[in-house]
Amino acid sequence: MYYIQNKEVIQSSVGDEVVMLDVESGYYFGLNSVASVIWDMMKEKIELNTLVENLMKEFDVDKATCELDTLELLQEMKGKKIIRIIE
Repeated sequence: MYYIQNKEVIQSSVGDEVVMLDVESGYYFGLNSVASVIWDMMKEKIELNTLVENLMKEFDVDKATCELDTLELLQEMKGKKIIRIIE
């Protein structure tokens, strides 16, 4: 399973954070600096394991916490249609 940005979402960087607007739903979504890094990694399709490995290299976090937090964010983003999942 791969994760990728929904290219139809309008985005803008504000400092080290990203703000987005889904024009279809009118939903506004803001990402903190860590979530913005995850978002950036999803410009191209990427698997969860690769996301977690990359995040562990960039941040001081253990694998279990990183996996749990990343999955939580991905589920939220999927629910808001900010990302797509490719089987």
